[in-house]
Amino acid sequence: MAGSICIEAGRRIRPTSACGFAAGLFACYFMTMRRTITLAALILAAPAAAQDFVLALEYQTDTEGGEYDSSSSSSGRQAIAERIIAVTGDGVEAEYTVLDATEDVRGNERWMFPARIRFAADGGKDLLNRDKLAERNAAWLAEAKWPRELCSRWLFTWTAIQIRCDPEAAVEAVESFGMHPGWIAEGQPFVLKGALGPVVLVRTGGTDGRSVLTGSGPVDFAYVRESAARQAMVVAEITGKTLTLEEAQAQAAAITAKGTVSVTFEVDAAGLVWKRTDRSEMIVTGAPDGDETRRRESTVTRLTRDQWDRRQAKTPATGAMADPNPEA
Repeated sequence: MAGSICIEAGRRIRPTSACGFAAGLFACYFMTMRRTITLAALILAAPAAAQDFVLALEYQTDTEGGEYDSSSSSSGRQAIAERIIAVTGDGVEAEYTVLDATEDVRGNERWMFPARIRFAADGGKDLLNRDKLAERNAAWLAEAKWPRELCSRWLFTWTAIQIRCDPEAAVEAVESFGMHPGWIAEGQPFVLKGALGPVVLVRTGGTDGRSVLTGSGPVDFAYVRESAARQAMVVAEITGKTLTLEEAQAQAAAITAKGTVSVTFEVDAAGLVWKRTDRSEMIVTGAPDGDETRRRESTVTRLTRDQWDRRQAKTPATGAMADPNPEA
C-alpha cells in the first residue's frame, strides 16, 4: 500500500505499514505546524541587523578490534561562518563563508563559498547564488587546469578530496554541520543519519535558558553496509584499482551491526540550535577486514562571532573548515 510522503530536513519519510498512511498524514501535519510555530517565533525574535555566528565542529572516532585486534583514534575540527541575513514568512536566509583568508583556502572551498541559502518553512532549501557559484567553479577548474571530466572524481593531494562541480555541493557542505536555523522542537520526529527510522526528540533537561532535546534509535545496518561500500569505492579510485559498485556492495553484504545512534540539541525559545552532539556506539561484524567495535562522537557548537574571535585570540590555530566532502 502506498504511504504518505513527508519532508523532514530535506528528506522524505515514507511510512510502509498499513496504518502508516494515516500516521504519516498526521506526522506531516504535526511537523508542519511545529515548523510554522517555530518560524513565527524566529520572526518575532529576529533583530533588525544580521546575526553573525561561527559553527564549530569537533569530532572524535575510536575504533577497537578488527583483524589484528588493534585500536585507533582520530579527531579533528572544522568551522564555518554563518550570517543570518533575514527571517521572513518564506523562511530563514543565511550566508556561509570560510574563515581563512582567500589565499589560504584550498580544494572545493575556493569556489563553494560564500554560499547563500534560504531554509524554507517546509524544510526545503534553495541556493540563492547558484549562478555565481557556477562561475567560480569554472574559474577554479581553469586555474587548476582540470578538465570538467574530473568532476565527481576522487583525488589524493594533501588529503583525499572529491572534485565537486555542482553548486548544490555547497548546500551539502553546510548540511554536514547539522545546524539548520529553526525547526527543532520537542516531540518532533527527526531523521537521524545511521538510525533505523526517524527518532522523536524528547526534552531531557535545560541549561542557560535553553531546552535540551534528545532522540535515539537502533543503528541501521543497511546504512553501515552502504557506507562501507561507498568507502571501498573511494579507496579503489584513489589507489587506481578497478571496483564496480556491485562488487563493493557484494563485499559489504555480510556486514551487520548493532548499537545505538543518538543526537542531542540545545535549543532556545526561538528554535535556534546552539549545540548539537551526535553519538553512536555499535558493534560491526562481517566486515571484510574483520570484526570491529566503533565508538564515534561529534559536537557542533554555535558561537557568536565575538565569542569565536575571543576564543581564537586565546587559542589560535584552531583550524578553519576542512575541505567539505560530505561523502568522504
